Order: sequence, then structure tokens, then C-alpha cells
Amino acid sequence: MSASQTDSDQSQWTHGYATTNGVQLHYVTQGEGPLVVLLHGFPEHWYSWRHQIGPLAEAGFQVVAPDLRGYNLSDKPRGGYDIKNLTKDVRGLIREMGERSATIVGHDWGGVIALQFPIDYPQACEKLIVMNAPLVRSWYWGRRNYPNNLYALLMQVPGLAERRNWSDIDATTRQVFSGVGARAGAISDEDIAIFAEALKQPKALSSAMKYYRSIYWPDWFLTWADRNARITCPTQFIWGVDDQAVRLPFMEEAAERVDDLRTELIENAGHWVQQEQPEQVTAAMLDFLAGDRAEA
Repeated sequence: MSASQTDSDQSQWTHGYATTNGVQLHYVTQGEGPLVVLLHGFPEHWYSWRHQIGPLAEAGFQVVAPDLRGYNLSDKPRGGYDIKNLTKDVRGLIREMGERSATIVGHDWGGVIALQFPIDYPQACEKLIVMNAPLVRSWYWGRRNYPNNLYALLMQVPGLAERRNWSDIDATTRQVFSGVGARAGAISDEDIAIFAEALKQPKALSSAMKYYRSIYWPDWFLTWADRNARITCPTQFIWGVDDQAVRLPFMEEAAERVDDLRTELIENAGHWVQQEQPEQVTAAMLDFLAGDRAEA
């Protein structure tokens, strides 16, 4: 069963494609109003936001959840997985939706992109919501996260992680979602199967790993000029406190770069916070976005 065949999708969600920055991105959208863009992480796709799309749309927002470059039904080019191209993809998506700016929401790798987006395109970011994601210059760098960063280090050699860690995509996908989650059973067997199926598409797994293969080169050097830049738009951090992959010190480090910050710590949730505690996360998001909803 694919993510495009769920019952909720058939009645509420619209699938589409947007051309941006030389690639075609698949997305799911629902609702009308101020634009909210939901950016997923690894090894996910738009489906990781299944609990948030409907409630946000019903609250008066136009919600767009894309498959990022290289994932699921989006294009999988050989290159362009550096952080600057990824934020450019998002800016183009906003314009394809007929808007000049949006609230950017990101989790995991989507959160890394989200944290960089208002630095690259401050006029295009109305508000920012980040969930369990570090700044691009701090993710898996140095000793701060060893040995939790070993899987990312293995990805640096093209083909090695695919053969060694991901030879059985179904088993590894299950292991990943159970390994850094805190709420057992929050992600069902059917959900895991949907994520695994997307990774089995040609070039999908290797394309997703190219995000990690860009961390040390060229992302570290591309963001050198941004190393002291500040995020000035209203920002919310939502964090699963039991995350063993992107721990609270990463949130604290990112918070030092934000001028206008609101933080929501979610108990009994690990890395997959918006899937483990969807009601709490959605409520926190809606509270943060209440001003935009009232103006609309």
C-alpha cells in the first residue's frame, strides 16, 4: 500500500507537482488561507505529517507537505543535495503555490532546512517551527553526538550504508522508527510499510543519503558566511524530550541563534515527535499560529 492510497488522502488531500530549482517535487495539500509548508526528515516523506495536515487545514491554513528532493515521488537528480539548493527548492515551492512567503515547519532533515531557510530567504519566512533538528553546522560534527552519529559517518562512503545497513529496507526502516522513538506503538506496522515502500523506489535510498553526504562537504563551507547569522522571525521549537538522536543540547545550541523563540517540550516522545504525540504537537502548532489564523 502506498502513501497515496490512504483513505484520508482520497477524501481530503490533493496531490500535485511543483517545478522548482530544476526539480519536480511531489506534494500533498489541503485547505485555504496562509501558507504552511511542512518539511519531512529521513527516512520519511510527506506522510510523516499525516496527523497535522487535516487539523491545520481545518483551522484555516493552506497546508503543503512536499516530498523533498530525492524522496518518494519527487525527482531524484544526481546532485543538488547541499543545504543552499535545498532551501532554494523550498523558496521555489512557495512561489509555485502562488505566495511570496510562508510559515516553514521542519522535522529532522526538514528541520535543518527550516533553520537555514530564514537565513537564506528572510523575507520569505513568516514564522518558523522546528522539531528535533539541529543547525546544519552542528549536526553530527565532532564528538558531541558520538557514537550516535556512526550511522551518518557510514553514509559518507557511497554504497556502503546501502549494502551494510539498508540491505533489508523493511527491517531497517522498522529498526529506525523503533530505535529513537519513545512511545511504543505510535507508528503502526502499516505506517512503517508505507515509509519502507517509498525508500524502495529507484534511487530513493541513495538520494536520501546524499543529504548526509553533503554535511561535511560542501555544507560546512557553504554556510561559513552564515555562522553568526541570526533568525529574526517568530520561531517555535517543539521537541520530543526523549530523543536519543537529536538531543536537547542541539536545541539549546540552535536557540542561541534565535531572537524570538517559544519552546514546547513534549514528554513521552522521542525523535518522531509529531507522530508519537500528534495531538500535543498539533495543538502547540495551532497555538503558535493563532495570530496568523485570526488575521486570515
